[in-house]
Amino acid sequence: GAQSYEEVARYDSATNQYVAVPIDIGPEGDHVFLVAFGTGLRNRSALSAVTPMVGTGNAEVFYVGPQGGVGLDQVNLRLARTLAGAGDVEVKLTVDGRASNAVRITIR
Repeated sequence: GAQSYEEVARYDSATNQYVAVPIDIGPEGDHVFLVAFGTGLRNRSALSAVTPMVGTGNAEVFYVGPQGGVGLDQVNLRLARTLAGAGDVEVKLTVDGRASNAVRITIR
């Protein structure tokens, strides 16, 4: 199938801050991935050592590792269909027992 990329935040010049752009989970059969970036992720012991939390549930990890830029790592998470309509949720990763800072996304 076709792939498309959408931003999850935009800069609001009226408030001088970034605001969330709601993620649409789409119709049944669509797969929606959150692609996020961080540092130190490539040094994980195993893919199974990465535990993502999106809202109150786990997400499925498809990739964690280098992405081509020096020192920058990428994580690809498939968002569960059960998140549809969830609104603002926190996203956190635990890698080899170490927790990341939380970020917030909005799900339509």
